[in-house]
Amino acid sequence: MGSRDAGIAAGANREPAVCAAFASLTASVTEDLGPDRVVDTLSSECARLLPIDSTEVFLPGVELERHSAVAEEGPALESFETGKDVAVHDLSTEVSRWPGYVARMAGKGYAAVSALPLRTMDETVGSIAFLSAETVVLSVEDRRLGRALADVATLCLLQQRELRHYRTLSAQLQKALDSRVVIEQAKGMLAERAGIDLGTAFHRMRSYARSSNRKLSDVARGVVEGTLDTRKLLRPRKR
Repeated sequence: MGSRDAGIAAGANREPAVCAAFASLTASVTEDLGPDRVVDTLSSECARLLPIDSTEVFLPGVELERHSAVAEEGPALESFETGKDVAVHDLSTEVSRWPGYVARMAGKGYAAVSALPLRTMDETVGSIAFLSAETVVLSVEDRRLGRALADVATLCLLQQRELRHYRTLSAQLQKALDSRVVIEQAKGMLAERAGIDLGTAFHRMRSYARSSNRKLSDVARGVVEGTLDTRKLLRPRKR
């Protein structure tokens, strides 16, 4: 949420402030501060640069500290679902369209709203609504600036999502590699200790893991760390 800053919004030259806003948004990715930082920065910069009184961000599927992930009705939800801009200069005329939303906004003192989707060419990740206490929607120029800020924020959110995906994948691969290394070490230790080949050592560990309902990697780690009595693995199985 943010309040109107008429000086910047109405100023003849807001280019430095706009450049600072874009820099602040992109910094949320390079500093790896998460989606909350992107959304908060988008909201505060829009409220600072545009002639509006507040913002609402709709970002389904992502838990945010200060923004709801659920919207039952309203321009933000409609903009997200259609991928199109929504502009209403007088919310009181839209009671039949969004009864609950109009009542909620009226209770907060807002009379008009403009909503933009947060989207790339092939994906819409959310939306942002610009709220005003006056019955007026954004001008073409202000809507263009809002669109540019929303586009940059969307790219930041998508890049963060990709980074999280690759980090998760990397961690999973590292865990699998670590398990493989431990298993190979345990095979070598068992083979040397019992005078058997590596294949037999592996089958002994796997059979023990299955019969004891344990993970093979845990059994191997027990062999390597000496916490598992290897005689249980090497003991001939009864037929």
